[in-house]
Amino acid sequence: MLHARFDAALATSALALATLIAAAPGADAQATNLNVTFSNGAQGWSINGQNQVAATGGNPGANLPWNDPIDTFGLAVRNSVSPAFLGDFTLKGPVRLGIDVEVDYINFFFSPVSRDLVVILYDDDPFGLAAPAAVWTTLGTLDGNGQPWTTYTAEITDPLSPALPAGWNGAGAEDPVTFEPILPPGRNWANVLRGIDRIEFTTLVPGFFYGFTNFDLQVDNVQVRARPAATWTNLGASLDGANGAPFLTASGDLSAGSLNTLILSNAAPGAFGALAWSGSSSPVPFAGGTLVPFPFNDPIYVTTNTDGGAFLPFVMPLGVPPGAPIYAQFAVLDLAAPENVALSNAAVGVAP
Repeated sequence: MLHARFDAALATSALALATLIAAAPGADAQATNLNVTFSNGAQGWSINGQNQVAATGGNPGANLPWNDPIDTFGLAVRNSVSPAFLGDFTLKGPVRLGIDVEVDYINFFFSPVSRDLVVILYDDDPFGLAAPAAVWTTLGTLDGNGQPWTTYTAEITDPLSPALPAGWNGAGAEDPVTFEPILPPGRNWANVLRGIDRIEFTTLVPGFFYGFTNFDLQVDNVQVRARPAATWTNLGASLDGANGAPFLTASGDLSAGSLNTLILSNAAPGAFGALAWSGSSSPVPFAGGTLVPFPFNDPIYVTTNTDGGAFLPFVMPLGVPPGAPIYAQFAVLDLAAPENVALSNAAVGVAP
């Protein structure tokens, strides 16, 4: 009965897939947690050199405002002295950078204009024979018509990887064909993050030019926070097939909007299978083994490659409550299995 139910459920499947990012650094990494609320002064932060704090009007309380009517090409919320935001990010581990911004207006020749907000991390020193460099990513858009307090964040998930993560870019050199900013030769994501000398949340996007613009806005809650470590646990319950036990590995921290991945290996090559996944677990007998994610949601189809592997990246949706579990287990058609179905080990991840 259960076997038939599972086969029927395989008839439908829905999951939006996305690109995988690399695994997190080791347990010895130590992140610094700091939220600058400006109630104790600017703490090294300034906007285009202005560091006068306002006592009221923030999110809440004190804040760092810019309401100078002078024309400027853009605004840069900058810090080059606070150790929490600088130094060797490979020792901080996975972190989230954030800032709150309220906009009264942004005008270009007396008309409202929106501006992208980016965060840039600069290594102002050479790395061996390689030139100084920076890495940056777009956080979102500031509405020139005005906007309420809005939080913008950026994720540094694996500071030890040499490859630029999806959504991050390099600067310090110029592509000779497109003229876009790129990392200089010899620089990569990890060796830039080893020596951050300054950080900017800015409307001055690398590679772009701007005309004189008027800004009236304020910022608050500039922060760096440790990202939760990955919380996947192997629950066992595999069932052997032609190559022995199929193996499921999982990575990603399951935070809202994060990219995670499930990888199947050691299964029968070129075989049809499915991922059973659920927010709860009441294990039941299945195909001579044990199905851990039960009752399950619509399964996700896979066909293993010539090595008996499959790869499933996914984006964690918004609104999942902290502590919510996700159970996963692969079932793969395999004539060498007791009932022609081999099972991987089950795994559970917990949303932070």
